[in-house]
Amino acid sequence: MSLYDMYFSKKNKNYMYETIAKLIKEEVNFDISHSSHHIEIYRRNYPLIFHNINTDELSILNKELINHMGDIYLKEFKGVGDIIPNTPKIIDKENTPKLEQKLQENKFKNYTIHSSHRNSNSLNRYNFNINVDFSEFNPKKITLIKEDNNLFSNPSIIVQFNEKDNLQFSLKETKSFNDKEYFTYECITEDTLQCKNILNIKILNYLMMTALDNRDIYKINMIKPIKHDSKDYLCLQIDNHDIRENDELGLLSDNKIVKSLFVKKCVQNYILTNIEKIDYTKEYSCLQCNKNIEISGSIF
Repeated sequence: MSLYDMYFSKKNKNYMYETIAKLIKEEVNFDISHSSHHIEIYRRNYPLIFHNINTDELSILNKELINHMGDIYLKEFKGVGDIIPNTPKIIDKENTPKLEQKLQENKFKNYTIHSSHRNSNSLNRYNFNINVDFSEFNPKKITLIKEDNNLFSNPSIIVQFNEKDNLQFSLKETKSFNDKEYFTYECITEDTLQCKNILNIKILNYLMMTALDNRDIYKINMIKPIKHDSKDYLCLQIDNHDIRENDELGLLSDNKIVKSLFVKKCVQNYILTNIEKIDYTKEYSCLQCNKNIEISGSIF
């Protein structure tokens, strides 16, 4: 069995989450074993370890996974104003007053917007909208994967919120992971944006020009399991795409990501990915999760 198959096996995924949940309970006396919120965070972060860590050993990947997820969860539970409303019940009742006091003393929570969670009527990852349940947002930074477009011709970019608030972001740092480069920009002001139900976001270059005019959610014309060179794959037929090998695809059904797929081969309009159990009677589309854009800040 390959390292990929061992790491992404259901057995390893479940075992590692149970291990991390036990460590978190020992550290902060919170049980995240059945928390849908924390399981979703784990699901989104799990593939990143495999693609960001260069090793041939499963034990090293699992160790990095524990460190990575432990840091995320502990920052949430111990950080200032980071407790999420749907976190699990507190087991240690003696700590309850202290945590409640912390929530009362701090009016804000850290929050990250992901372009991969955009509404289906969005144009693309640079021009999208999301549903929100907060009224104020204070953007701090934005992280994008470097692409071949006009956005990266200058160290400054503009992020437009709700078609009226244009905030300037300046390049802070760049990081490379495998064959990809990520740019992180910081907002140069402390603006607090007003929003209600839906937040519209448009990412522009320093000249207020758009980076992409086309839709980037691709309709899948056909999807079925196949065998190629004695290996099992999921085959997707997609027209007019820019999907490449090693891309991570989010498989969409009813406008929600239901599976994470990794591209193994591209032959014209046929995309071969890792095999997954899905309902072949449904219609699917997909987007490139590896091109996800993150906007971090605080909500009030």
